[in-house]
Amino acid sequence: MKFLFPIDGSDCALSALDRFISLLPVLGGEPDITLMYVHPKLPYPRAVAWADPDVVKKYYEEESELALAEARKRMERAGLAFNVVKRIGDPAQEIVDFADTEKCAMIAMGTHGRSALSNLLMGSVATKVLAAGKVSVLFLK
Repeated sequence: MKFLFPIDGSDCALSALDRFISLLPVLGGEPDITLMYVHPKLPYPRAVAWADPDVVKKYYEEESELALAEARKRMERAGLAFNVVKRIGDPAQEIVDFADTEKCAMIAMGTHGRSALSNLLMGSVATKVLAAGKVSVLFLK
């Protein structure tokens, strides 16, 4: 079964990853797991245009690796094979697009546990993935 697990490096996401790992035997079969980190585009395109492209690229790479480091360790400790994907853009859209393109059976992801009112007012990546996605989504805390 092909799973996509978006990770942002937060404690909430790492706790959800631990829970996901513990549930894998129940889901059955040999899992094909992709950890995904999406870095939002830097908010000032004009400033980015003036920056050295290598510096910007290095920034995105370092931030991605930092966010993925602990998740990698946990997957390796569990003895699980996994792939890593890094993207730049709108996190929810990148997650949905990847899951659709790669024909993932499920997106498993953490939530930050905000209230329904907070999600309504501010939105959340999890809420947007659920609304826009075409595959099953499993939310974990």
